[in-house]
Amino acid sequence: MKRVLFLSDAKSIHTRRWAEHFRDQGVQVHVASFRPETIEGVQVHVLPTYGLGRMGYFLAVPTLHRLFKQLVPDVVHAQYVTSYGFLAALAGLRPLVLTAWGTDVLISPRESRVMRWIASYAVRHADVVTTVAQHMNPAVASLGVPVDEVTAVPFGVDTQKFLPPAVPRPESMPLRLICTRNFGPIYSVDTLLAALQQVAARGLKLQVDLVGEGPMRNELEAQVDNAGMRSWVTFHGHLDHLRLAQLLAEAHIFVTPALSDGNNVSLNEAMACACFPIATDIPANGQWIEHGVNGLLYPPGDVDRLAECILQAAADVGWRKRAGVINREIVEARADWRVCVARMNETYVKAIRHAEEHA
Repeated sequence: MKRVLFLSDAKSIHTRRWAEHFRDQGVQVHVASFRPETIEGVQVHVLPTYGLGRMGYFLAVPTLHRLFKQLVPDVVHAQYVTSYGFLAALAGLRPLVLTAWGTDVLISPRESRVMRWIASYAVRHADVVTTVAQHMNPAVASLGVPVDEVTAVPFGVDTQKFLPPAVPRPESMPLRLICTRNFGPIYSVDTLLAALQQVAARGLKLQVDLVGEGPMRNELEAQVDNAGMRSWVTFHGHLDHLRLAQLLAEAHIFVTPALSDGNNVSLNEAMACACFPIATDIPANGQWIEHGVNGLLYPPGDVDRLAECILQAAADVGWRKRAGVINREIVEARADWRVCVARMNETYVKAIRHAEEHA
């Protein structure tokens, strides 16, 4: 493969990782995006919206079509079904690999008939459809693609960067807890903060790292201040992978309070660092965690149950250590970045063959 065109948000870390990988393999990589970004060695083409915001997305189709004719890529890979995926399908770009990220097939098609039609049109006009997690495949199938033709390829974790601590974590108090979810309503970080207030009131000493950004940050900081937790809760914003891996390796417990998810790469990163996971009981997390064995699951939004899970995990050091070993092995086998890359390469070959057969 000589040339690939990604249709995806250039500012997304996932776009950057795919683009940089193929660049490093000697492939000429292009990214078409509505948001500008600099990716070394990759040409980013900014699609126009003519000042119309999302309404202007449709006006970018002729530009996208011209770009495709100019580049003649071996494969087009569109990320996110209801935006870039739909535009790629509308522009007739092929061979087309379309990747669903989560909300685009799990939630958006349920919101209106228009969104369902958009999602269905996109997946039915792709040569290959992938998801970032196995539990999403039936949702894609419900849009008009046979479920056995949908492939799950997780985002993947660089297991050479995300590692268990070289020196065992100190088990003296305070207990280190980390959450790396962004500050939007879907991630429900306010639920975690309310649970932390409960466990602190019951005498558990904590040091908490919140890694992320989003529209609810001011609200969440106010919640921390009002609860008197500012001295032991730190808001870090976004961090590079090196610093993030360091914090995960230092933490005893990782919490993901998200109400919905596709592939929870944050969870996989924590598991790779042998950090004990507590997660909402949703399919995205249940595929990685067996409740009571290698982590704990709780009903989404349930503050009291989350507080109990934190106290349960805090009380059993040996269990946390055993779970850490199990989780590292799971990530190495199922979510290592190199495994995911090999699977995506196979997907590209399949898409190219399919497009040739249906030309």
